[in-house]
Amino acid sequence: RHPPIQSTAGAVPVRNEKGELSMEKVKVKRYVSGKRPDYAPMESSEEEEEEFQFIKKAKEQEVEPEEQEEELANDPRLRRLQNRIAEDVEERLARHRKIVEPEVVGDSDSEVEGGEAWRLEREDTSEEEEEEIDDEEIERRRGMMRQRAQERKTEEMEVMELEDEGRSGEESESESEYEEYTDSEDEMEPRLKPVFIRKKDRITVQEREAEALKQKELEQEAKRMAEERRKYTLKIVEEEAKKELEENKRSLAALDALDTDDENDEEEYEAWKVRELKRIKRDREEREAMEKEKAEIERMRNLTEEERRAELRANGKVITNKAVKGKYKFLQKYYHRGAFFMDEDEEVYKRDFSAPTLEDHFNKTILPKVMQVKNFGRSGRTKYTHLVDQDTTSFDSAWGQESAQNTKFFKQKAAGVRDVFERPSAKKRKST
Repeated sequence: RHPPIQSTAGAVPVRNEKGELSMEKVKVKRYVSGKRPDYAPMESSEEEEEEFQFIKKAKEQEVEPEEQEEELANDPRLRRLQNRIAEDVEERLARHRKIVEPEVVGDSDSEVEGGEAWRLEREDTSEEEEEEIDDEEIERRRGMMRQRAQERKTEEMEVMELEDEGRSGEESESESEYEEYTDSEDEMEPRLKPVFIRKKDRITVQEREAEALKQKELEQEAKRMAEERRKYTLKIVEEEAKKELEENKRSLAALDALDTDDENDEEEYEAWKVRELKRIKRDREEREAMEKEKAEIERMRNLTEEERRAELRANGKVITNKAVKGKYKFLQKYYHRGAFFMDEDEEVYKRDFSAPTLEDHFNKTILPKVMQVKNFGRSGRTKYTHLVDQDTTSFDSAWGQESAQNTKFFKQKAAGVRDVFERPSAKKRKST
């Protein structure tokens, strides 16, 4: 028996060289993929691997020889093998062999009793012989049991045939030819496979008649409805035809009542000529205005910069609906007047749209600094009052560094910071 294990976590009982048991700590070594274990050799061939496995198995077998001897002494299979070697073969066969004589089975009761006695006898003997019978003996006995079962089955078939012949001899032979004929007819006809039908799908004779009557009533109802629809359709067609005929009559009467004899064709013709001349004049004026606008654009493009400035200074741009630009209050909302319908002058478009409305009448300069923002107290409030007092210059940016590359970029390619500014145009001018 092993001594009771104390509460020593990570320790197991190990037998030392003297045969004494002692507790030793278990050192768990983690398995690393691709790393050689400690017990594996550095280099090995196939022969060395086989030798290594053989040595490992031998070492495992050498561990605890006393326990292995005890296990071998307690192994019933080993004891049975030793007894079989020491025992004579003829005595063993004579002791286990049992010759079964054939017997005639008369009734099923005797057969059942014999089977039960044989099964009980087999159960009694199997428990005693289980440890001593080897594999060959068991196989031989199984063959004998199968042969005995086959013989018993054959005998049962013979007994059943004899009983059937006896019954057929006792039956009456005075059957009519009609019955024999019908029996032969039934045997000749093909037998249909019975099919299960659910209760809700079964149709009896009464239900079939009721279903047929209901179907007949439905057909009569459908015919009646079709006849009513046909009559209704004919009635609607007749009414539509009458309405169309009356409409034609009214149209013909109106045409007959129309009198054009009093009209003067000359006056109508003169009025048409005036309208046509006005249309031609309007088209010609629109075409001339378009050509004049194109010519003015071309002329302005051909002017130099100084001439263009002088031209614009002399002939200023005409602005329709020019409104007076007012002064906005602190944090006042801005409203755009719109860009539509500005072609013609209207007084309503010339009003001052910079006048304060609603809460803009309040002077917001007296509010605390934290409240001087747009939409204060709402989710859409602004962070700053305005960006006038906020320095947004980033001195750490790449374009803010003073270097030769940045200076070259600003002078040659950067927009809006070059020394010379040229007005962009649709086509490049040739330098003289």
